[in-house]
Amino acid sequence: MFGLSLMYDQAFDLAKERTAAQISRRAWLKIDLRITLMLCGVYFLQFLDKSLLNYSAVMGIKSYLKPHSNEFSNLGTILFIAYLVGEPINVYLFQKVPPVKLMAACVFCWGVVVIGHAFAKDYSSLMAVRFLLGLFESCVAPGCTLVTGMWYNQAQQLRRTCWWTCQAGVATIIGGLLSFAFQHVHNKTFQGWQMFCLVMGIITVLWSILMVFLMPNSPVVANFLTEEEKAAVVENIRVQQTGTASTEFKWSHLKELLLQDKLTWLMLVLTLLLMIPTGAVLTFSVTMIANIGFSTKNAALMQMPLGVSTVWAIAMGTYLCAYFKGKHRNLIFISMLIPAIIGYIVLITSKNKIGQLLSVYLINVGTCVITMIYSWNLANTAGYTKRVARTCLTMAFFSAGALIGPQLFRVSDAPRYIRAKTALLAITVACIPLVLLISYVSHLENKKRDNMDEKVKDQWLEDKGDNYEFMDLTDRENIMFRYSF
Repeated sequence: MFGLSLMYDQAFDLAKERTAAQISRRAWLKIDLRITLMLCGVYFLQFLDKSLLNYSAVMGIKSYLKPHSNEFSNLGTILFIAYLVGEPINVYLFQKVPPVKLMAACVFCWGVVVIGHAFAKDYSSLMAVRFLLGLFESCVAPGCTLVTGMWYNQAQQLRRTCWWTCQAGVATIIGGLLSFAFQHVHNKTFQGWQMFCLVMGIITVLWSILMVFLMPNSPVVANFLTEEEKAAVVENIRVQQTGTASTEFKWSHLKELLLQDKLTWLMLVLTLLLMIPTGAVLTFSVTMIANIGFSTKNAALMQMPLGVSTVWAIAMGTYLCAYFKGKHRNLIFISMLIPAIIGYIVLITSKNKIGQLLSVYLINVGTCVITMIYSWNLANTAGYTKRVARTCLTMAFFSAGALIGPQLFRVSDAPRYIRAKTALLAITVACIPLVLLISYVSHLENKKRDNMDEKVKDQWLEDKGDNYEFMDLTDRENIMFRYSF
C-alpha cells in the first residue's frame, strides 16, 4: 500500500521537474529484465498450469471421473467460475496492495494448489483444487496489464503485452513436449499427469519467490534505476495521459465506467463472446486432435504447432498495431478472426484428417485477440480506479465466456461435436460488426473533442495546470484524451 501511494505522489513531483533525460538502452534492458521478463514467467506458468487439465485428458485423469458423464467439462468450467469470484476481490486489492506483491502472493498460493492436484483422486477433490487454482490465477491478467501500464508508454505497452501474452503459445509448445514426456513416466503412486502437476507446482512456487526479490512496486521505488532514470520513466508515460497509480478508491470512476462510458459494455460483450471459443479450445483442443485419429501421445505433440500459431498471431497483431501507433486496431482485430472462421467451416464440413488438424490451428488464431483487448482497454482507459475496475471486469467477462465454452461440448455430440463448432462459428462471425461499432463510437467521441471550442480547451488547461496527465483524471474528465481504434 505504501509503495503504491509513493508511486502517485513522487511521480507527480518528478513530472514537475520535466527532466530532459533520455532512458538509455542499458536502462531499458534492466527494466525489461526486471519487469517484462518476470511478467512473461508469470503468464507462462499461469497458462501452462491451468492447461494441465487439457493435457491430463489423455494422460489418465478421466479414470477418476464417471465414464460417459460431463464431469470433465465441469472441471474446465469451475476454473472460470473461480475467476468470476476472484475479480471483484481483485478490484479492491489492486487498489490497496502493490500489484507486484499481490501477484507474487497469488503465484505462491496457486503453485501450492497445483502440487495439490497430484493428491486429488476423485471428482470432488479435483473440483476443489481447480476452483482454488482459478481463484488465485484470477489476478494475473489484471496485474500484468496494470504493471505494464506503470512502466511503458502506449507503443511500448503493445510490444511488452505481446511478449508476455505470447507465453500462452510458448506454454502450449512446452506443455505438449512435457505432456509427451510425462506419459512415459510410470510410478506406482502417481500417474503421469500427477507427476506433471508436482513438477509444475514446485517451479511455480520458486518463481513467486524470485518475484518478491527482483520486482519493484513502481518505477519511483526501483532501486536498480538512478534518480534520472526514474524521472525519465515517469516522463516517458506522460504522453498516454492515463496517469500512474493511486491508493484512493474513487467511486466516481466506477460510476463513470458502468454508467457513462459508451465503450464499457460494448467491450465487455465483445470479450464475453470471444472468450467462449477460447474456453472451448483451452479445454478441448487435445481431445479434438485425438478424435481426429491421433494417438494420445501424438495428440499431445500436436499441441506444439498450436503454440506456434498462438505466438505468430499475437506477435503479428500487436506489432502491426504498434507499427501503426495504435491506429487500425479494428482492422487488425478482424483480420485475426478470419482464420478462425475458415477453420470452423472446415471442421464442420470436412472429414479430411489433415484438413481437420490444420483447422484446429486456425481456430486457435481467433482466441489470441484477448491480447488486443488487453491493449485496447489499456490505451483507452485513464484514471487508476477506472483502469483497475475495467481490467478486472474484463477478466470477469473473459471468465464468463470461457466457462460457457467447455459446456458446448457435450458427450452426446462426440466425437465431432458439430453443434459446438457451429455455435462457435456463429459467435466469431457476430464479433466483427461489434468491433466496427466500437470503432465508430470511438471515432465520434474523438471528433467531438477535436471540434471543441479552443477557448474551452485553453481554459481547461489553465485550470488544471502543468502535469495534468498525472492528476488521476479519467479519459472522460480529460478533454485532451483521444481514444485509439
